Amino acid sequence: MNFRWRVAALSSLLLGLTVGLPYYAIAFFYDYWETTYGWSRGAIMLGLPLGTFVTLILGPLYVRRLSPRHSITGGSVLVAASLAGFGLMPPNLLVYYGLWILYMAGWTFAGPLAHQILLSRLFPEKPGPALALAYFGISLLGALSVVALARPLTLAYGFATALLILGGIVTVAVPLAHWGLPATKPDHHAKSKPAPVVRNRAFWLLLTGTTSSIAGIGGISQHLKLILREVNYPNQARLDTVYGLTVLLMLLTGSAGRFLFAWSINRFPKRAVLSGAFGLMVGSLPLLLVLDWSPDRVPYLFALLFGLGMSVDSLLLPLVAAEHFGSRSLAAVLAIIVPVNVVGQSWFPSLMSVLWSATGSYTVPLLVTFAFILAGRFLLAALPAPGVES
Repeated sequence: MNFRWRVAALSSLLLGLTVGLPYYAIAFFYDYWETTYGWSRGAIMLGLPLGTFVTLILGPLYVRRLSPRHSITGGSVLVAASLAGFGLMPPNLLVYYGLWILYMAGWTFAGPLAHQILLSRLFPEKPGPALALAYFGISLLGALSVVALARPLTLAYGFATALLILGGIVTVAVPLAHWGLPATKPDHHAKSKPAPVVRNRAFWLLLTGTTSSIAGIGGISQHLKLILREVNYPNQARLDTVYGLTVLLMLLTGSAGRFLFAWSINRFPKRAVLSGAFGLMVGSLPLLLVLDWSPDRVPYLFALLFGLGMSVDSLLLPLVAAEHFGSRSLAAVLAIIVPVNVVGQSWFPSLMSVLWSATGSYTVPLLVTFAFILAGRFLLAALPAPGVES
């Protein structure tokens, strides 16, 4: 394995530790906080968007001005500290929201943007396979985060201690990033003005299309356990088991699908590949409305279809952006689009909780999610061919 692919493999492990593991593990504890602390579902869901709002403006700007190694190392420290903090926190919402700010600051510096910049520099011609390998770590450790970590640790030690241990696991990313990633230079074009880019119609279609679809995916990911909870499983242990296996299947299928779509995009028309992926996602959502038909089977069928469909999501943005704007402008484009994507991904779950509170069920929130993902597909379908003046 040459140097570039070793870095891609390490990037996969780091993304798994700092993005996949905490993102899916934290969602496992929502119902525990709801029942233990008496917090409302809306208050719990507000943590992620508040953290995003506070870190949104400065974070992506500084990510581009730091070398990826320094950005990922520092961000890993913050993510680990936030997880440990969730385990130590008192039943105080202000402390809870402060920890979400810490978590999102870490996510901003250690998350996908820094890795996309790093790998796009190392693989300027065809970054797709390298990005697929890197994002495999998110799916793999995300899949294991509940069934192999959060659930058994909670069963053995309680949810607070489980969060402390998860924070300790994430600290492994700090030395790996510091000594394993190359000492690449910061982006010298970080201060370049993005005006020519934002005047491009393809930029706005890419921005709104990816944000719309990622918002829907984020809503499902954050609410999945709470959606399953409405099926009235006989006890907490059964709910935890079904949720853990659902996440496992969803993300492992997504991992396989990501390599499949990375291979397909280089061999078949992109529009056909993207249509197939979005079709699987949209087609799987009605299953969440009929979970009570077979509570022990339908969640797993949903996981297989939805996981395969969402697998193209993480590859879509960097590949299409590089194709339309070139590697020289890629960092500037991603620094605008990624934060907006994150806003959609973090605020949409809060909107779903508002709709759930207003209607008393997940029917309307899921229909709205369906509409968002479908709208994203139509917006991306309207992208002009690369090189076409827009």
